[in-house]
Amino acid sequence: MTHRREVDIAVIGAGVLGLATAEALVRRGADVLVFDGRPPGAGLSGGLTRTFRHRHDNELHVAMAVEGRRGFARWEQRLGRELIGPEGAVYHGMDHSHVTGMAAQRVEHSFVPGAVGGEVFPALARVGTPLLVDPGAGAIRAKRTIDALAHWVGDRIVQADVHSVTVPSDGDGAEFQTTEAIYRARHVVICAGTAVTRLGASVGFDIPVRSALHARPHFRVRPEFAGTPLPCWVDISGEFGVNVYGSPIGATGTYVVGMIGPAVDVPFGPDGGLPPGTDMEEHVRRVSAYVAKALPGLDPEPVGARVCVMTKLPKGSDALRAWHRPGVTTIAGHNLFKMAPALGELLADAAEKDQLPEALERAGADALEAA
Repeated sequence: MTHRREVDIAVIGAGVLGLATAEALVRRGADVLVFDGRPPGAGLSGGLTRTFRHRHDNELHVAMAVEGRRGFARWEQRLGRELIGPEGAVYHGMDHSHVTGMAAQRVEHSFVPGAVGGEVFPALARVGTPLLVDPGAGAIRAKRTIDALAHWVGDRIVQADVHSVTVPSDGDGAEFQTTEAIYRARHVVICAGTAVTRLGASVGFDIPVRSALHARPHFRVRPEFAGTPLPCWVDISGEFGVNVYGSPIGATGTYVVGMIGPAVDVPFGPDGGLPPGTDMEEHVRRVSAYVAKALPGLDPEPVGARVCVMTKLPKGSDALRAWHRPGVTTIAGHNLFKMAPALGELLADAAEKDQLPEALERAGADALEAA
């Protein structure tokens, strides 16, 4: 009698990617379990909002976002509720060289003069250069998305930490050890956020993810701007100091803003803690100073702040890559929430066929070339 429990496919991580993968597999009738020591969405996928945007430097990622948007529409139809709002997105500091991927994928977009920017984003200060508008973008209702996926996956979610993943000596599938039991699966998909490097290493993957803390303060929309258009925002112009992104938090009347750039996250020290002298409040102050200058429609005094963990590959914020060997597939990257429906289907394909789909192969090759 074996002491191992058996499952055909195991997904490690109950964030948006793990849940999207499991939802695709459940819909296909697969035997799948999802493992996470925390409640669904409590890790990197936590919080109330994310930005859905089409614009990326890489056309492959634009195509992935387009497919992700279609997937969100399917989820919305199934749920009967909105998962991406109609807010759109506005970008400052970009020109036609930044939209080649959007043009190639025939994503609707336009440039409007900065002088009339107030029509698309009334809370914004006057700017002198054109603004890029992505009308098909919007604020993802992140918690609602997680709740829907968790409901659809149902009792296939096992609340247990996974200590390690190993490939058995017979080379058939994979074994993994949890706080509750030892399992053997024909295929394991690892979508484990900050744990992906550790779990991937045990099956031979060298995953160069850097984990760091990132501050995202929330600001109240001033009463006189209530009811006006409040799009998602990306500013890489440097006109107002730091570069930022922003997103409305549903219908709460609040707006989240975070900084963009190579030095805006606080990396963890070698012991897994924060380096001595780390001051996350300084990051909040810098964002507040930006809001005071660039977004007069927001009260620059924060009403809250979320300090979240970022996991980035060497290429940067929009990089993603998957690793595969017989029995195991792993994915890592950042800013992947918007692509979750598309990535979930691709990871489900990898698990069922024990082969990395071409789209993930191409994305990984691009990440390596640019690293």
